[in-house]
Amino acid sequence: MARRWLKQERRTKEELFDALVRNALGFVNSSIDHLQTKPKNAIVDLYTAVELFLKARLMKEHWTLMLSKPETGDLQNLAVGDFLSVYLDDALNRIPSILGERIDKTASDNFKALGEHRNQIVHFAHSGMDNPSKTQAGVIAEAWASWHYLHALLTGLWSDVFQPYAAELEVLNRRMMRQGDFIKTRFEILKPQIEIQEKKGKKIVPCGHCHMPAAIVGETHTWGADYTCMVCGVDDTAVEECHAELPCPSCNAPFEFFQKDLHACPHCGHVADTDILIDLCSKHFAEGDDWCEEGQLHIASCHKCEHPEPSVFFIEGMWSCVACFDRGWKAIMCERCDEFVTGDVERIQYFACHKCERQVREQMLRMVETSESVSRAEGSEEPAPMAKE
Repeated sequence: MARRWLKQERRTKEELFDALVRNALGFVNSSIDHLQTKPKNAIVDLYTAVELFLKARLMKEHWTLMLSKPETGDLQNLAVGDFLSVYLDDALNRIPSILGERIDKTASDNFKALGEHRNQIVHFAHSGMDNPSKTQAGVIAEAWASWHYLHALLTGLWSDVFQPYAAELEVLNRRMMRQGDFIKTRFEILKPQIEIQEKKGKKIVPCGHCHMPAAIVGETHTWGADYTCMVCGVDDTAVEECHAELPCPSCNAPFEFFQKDLHACPHCGHVADTDILIDLCSKHFAEGDDWCEEGQLHIASCHKCEHPEPSVFFIEGMWSCVACFDRGWKAIMCERCDEFVTGDVERIQYFACHKCERQVREQMLRMVETSESVSRAEGSEEPAPMAKE
């Protein structure tokens, strides 16, 4: 009998499945860590994760399907990790033929291409990665496309199988979505679907998160349009643009200030941070809406970004925050703390505003605890002894 150099502790099929999935999650995490600094490692790690997730899906159906030769399966060997597992090509063949689950050809082709990159890196040398005169962008983009297809399987077709790991998958997807190369690749993959939506008459606008022209507009309001981005999956509102101008405190030239990415005067470069914008708006937007009485406060505190200083002014017909650049909310005086704030009017009137919400919750909790203590005390009182006849 061949000598084994590694001794594994005995585990159940359930424990092995969990270990397999967590190992795959770890490789995805490592791939993201290495993308910018060690692209070779990133590709190898992501391919390993793809292969492990495919094996996990097969194992969930039946543990023998994960083996390179199912007919040689032995539960005792499985328990200690003594077996040869299936390779990518066989896994991709078994899933549709045995499980009856169709994997899109573009996805399987991408997984195979990623495998070829991985084999070149691990077993020989990848010319596209070693030659400084050639760009790595194509290979890296292919890696991000692989995550797109893999994530779609894990959270779509196989969502029931991998539901216990939904939180971890969401965290990894958020990390991936912050990578510019992945965003661009995902947009190119989805571009035909986005164009179909346009042909159906849907309005497409740039997403405020991934900045791709892939946000499908839904309901529209006076303050903006609700949208769902096909690239990053975010539901948000495209706020109605504000074109109001302020004079630069340095060169006095007017400039459109209500822009999240604007940090300086476009004419002279003078800093235009939040404090400066608040100061300028205080002088140039000194009135509120029709609900504000004369002499009443006209600068509200923002419930969205909770900027330390009041930063919301009535600009071009809407309450507009110059700290987070959100707009369109109502602004009212909170009757509990006398703060002028934005937010949901009914919530502020019948519960609390963002300024006093914590105190109100604590007060309500103390009232409940006091009530429960009284109830327990009353329930524990011993009945008076009955008088003897």
